Amino acid sequence: MFHFIRTWASYCRDGEGAAIEPPCHDRALLRARSPPVVRPETVPMFCGRLAMHYPSATSAVATEVFAFSRDQLRALKRHCGGVSRAVSALVWLCVCVARRLDPDAVTRMNFPVDVRRRLDPPLPDRYFGNGVVNVFATAAVRDVVLETLASVASRVKDTTERLDDGVLRSAVDYFEMAEKGGRPEDSGNLPETELRMNS
Repeated sequence: MFHFIRTWASYCRDGEGAAIEPPCHDRALLRARSPPVVRPETVPMFCGRLAMHYPSATSAVATEVFAFSRDQLRALKRHCGGVSRAVSALVWLCVCVARRLDPDAVTRMNFPVDVRRRLDPPLPDRYFGNGVVNVFATAAVRDVVLETLASVASRVKDTTERLDDGVLRSAVDYFEMAEKGGRPEDSGNLPETELRMNS
């Protein structure tokens, strides 16, 4: 997708004179290994078990869009070392407070990470395929609510820093095995302790 957008932008900017590289469609770059090797730390990072539930007839779904000014984003970045993880940490903290979660409960935030440069060798810039995985940062509600925002943001950073080639290849193997095993899809709503972030 990134290659497509870059190519389209180049074509729009330079017209017929655009230097366009053909995309890389080599699916072997993200193929499961044979035999598969699944590390123990892989499963909770990528796909922990959820206790799905069904909403009651009186439960309401709310959607809200929050706007951040440039100054607010600069302050968050300065405080937490990165805009994306700072905003993620702030939203995670606010959701835990707004939902009045039990301080002893475990909360997880699921968020996407671009792994193209984390693989060894890295995926080529012109790779035409999905190089994004969703991972879970996990903490006790008490910690998310009482720690500094920078500390909560460091939990997000620590989760992404654990994504090395070995863990990512292990995840590919795990998902390949799960797909062949006919793992059933979860149905219902996420537990209130779960937060899914998209960017």
